[in-house]
Amino acid sequence: MQINSRTRIVAGIQTAVFVVLVIAVAGMLAWLSEHYKVRWDWTAAGRNTLTEPSRVLLTRLTDSIEITAYVREEPVIRQSIVQLLERYQRYKPDITLHFVNPDLVPDEVRARNISADGEMVISYRQREEHAKLATEEALTTALEKLARADTRWVTYMGGRGERDLLGTASYDLGKLGAQLQRQGFKLHELSLAEAGEIPDEVAVLVISPGRQDLPPGEVDAILRYLDGGGNLLWLAEPGPARGTEPLALALGIAFEPGVLVDPTTQVLGIAHPAFVPVAAYPAHPVTENLDQVSVYPHAVGISWSQPPGWQTRGILSTGLRAWSETGDLAGELRYDDHSDGSGPLDIGIAMERKMAAGEDREQRVIVIGDGDFLSNAYLGSGSNLQLALNAFNWLADDETLIDIPVSSAPDIVFEMSRTTAGLIRFSLAFGLPALLVGIGLFIWHRRRRL
Repeated sequence: MQINSRTRIVAGIQTAVFVVLVIAVAGMLAWLSEHYKVRWDWTAAGRNTLTEPSRVLLTRLTDSIEITAYVREEPVIRQSIVQLLERYQRYKPDITLHFVNPDLVPDEVRARNISADGEMVISYRQREEHAKLATEEALTTALEKLARADTRWVTYMGGRGERDLLGTASYDLGKLGAQLQRQGFKLHELSLAEAGEIPDEVAVLVISPGRQDLPPGEVDAILRYLDGGGNLLWLAEPGPARGTEPLALALGIAFEPGVLVDPTTQVLGIAHPAFVPVAAYPAHPVTENLDQVSVYPHAVGISWSQPPGWQTRGILSTGLRAWSETGDLAGELRYDDHSDGSGPLDIGIAMERKMAAGEDREQRVIVIGDGDFLSNAYLGSGSNLQLALNAFNWLADDETLIDIPVSSAPDIVFEMSRTTAGLIRFSLAFGLPALLVGIGLFIWHRRRRL
């Protein structure tokens, strides 16, 4: 082939067209990469892909989601949270993530009840849920609670001087009510004298002693609610039963006479012996994550048996040195073998039973011999708030994590013999450079022949 001015012009035009096409293709690929993102998960079992339950859940969450992660300056923990959130953001881009160093905002940490490094607070429609672990299981469970918040009705008895979940008096439970609303519960005060029956949409019924006795008709309505599978939180107090004897009989419980006292409270800096501390907790969903002492002012002990079909167990108990004082709480208190009940005594019990065939749920009841520990005056003491939130989540059947299939690799161990490793090193050090040199010589020789 003869090379002249014409062939040079043609070759130059071809080269220019080729360069323009390469630049155009590169620009188009860059534009496509900015507007269309495609990912492939080549890991075994798709470990980096969001599971089907999580993807279905995200389609139900139509508003934006804000996640605040309380993490110290730990790159490993922060990176694991970022990688987890990226899997969710592929299907819901309006998820935002903010990191907060808990050491810099101690007041905020206390207000939001942050207990673990790496704990995430998920905000959706002015409601909040917590995920303590950076796992798909924990995060999807929190999102599920936010998605089904409209079904979580907490109804509390009113009209006879009971504690008010929206009240501001020191005796009331308004601070707890605010926390429950932030977690997606809807609060509803119920006067059985007017309503007559407890509505079907109630997830948890809260009863506490009022200043008047409950009429037999209202007690019967509560018993019908229990017979229908309703969940109950009963905050009892020392003193008169206020007409609740039939309810106690149905649940197989009895309240000890007197007020619980514990002489060891002075060690904790509590002057009054009727403020009973609980420091040891059994393995139960209501108490499993409590790491501080909870305090119960003027509590009553509970004795119990197992009614047919129910499983009952104590979840809050006094120490050995506590007792139920039947005398006046004045002067130097001493245990009386003839009239006082010796410790340890149960302050709180949890009950559950399977529902009838065809219903995939359990009925749950918690009875605690004290309502003051949840009041505005004492809710911030020790683990009182966390215990209360655990109790409501358990009663509303929200403490169970969603079943997310675990995506694990069939074999994540890679073993290589010395011979194979040496061959790979030799290929990279000598074989690959020799191949590149050979390709270059071949192209040079071919062009020489032209």
